[in-house]
Amino acid sequence: MDPLELLRLEAETIWGREAGGLGCGTVFATATTFDGRTELLDGHPEITPETPAIITAARCWILTPPARLPSAPPGLALVHDHRDLRAPTGWDPDEWRLLLAGERGPWAALVDDDDVVSLARCARLTERAAEVGVRTQDAYQGRGLASIVVRAWAKLVAADGRVLFYSALADNHASHRVAAKCGAEPLGLLCRLGISPTP
Repeated sequence: MDPLELLRLEAETIWGREAGGLGCGTVFATATTFDGRTELLDGHPEITPETPAIITAARCWILTPPARLPSAPPGLALVHDHRDLRAPTGWDPDEWRLLLAGERGPWAALVDDDDVVSLARCARLTERAAEVGVRTQDAYQGRGLASIVVRAWAKLVAADGRVLFYSALADNHASHRVAAKCGAEPLGLLCRLGISPTP
């Protein structure tokens, strides 16, 4: 697929489609490839000067699944099947139960006993594509764990034949390093003007 076409698919995976344009309160977005080609992606809400708005910019990559599941580092176990695990701090209990049951798509975690220390999951999942969401507990950051769970997630999701995306806010350099460690292929940049969620 062409990088602009892939960025368009990623935008639709992240924000969905509503009324002929991007959803989730998107006014418009731009997709820019690393070779400088740009496309305007329509949203649908109308705004006024008083409308609270937010602008975001995210770098985007496409993931290629590894030939085999990566190995866990010593002292940790790589898991991806239903079992009783303690949720990371701040996780909604009902959402955690659905995730572990596989109802939110495939996931992979590195665990220390029953404590999840790094997790990759389907942050967004459609029939055509999936975007990874990754989270590593503060005490375990800087050890390369995120790239292990992202590669494991990619291997598990690839069985469904979906396009696999990784994106991170433009200023999240730690996440950019995870993408590089995973061997992800850079696609470009998605910039979005959207209606700010009400508190």
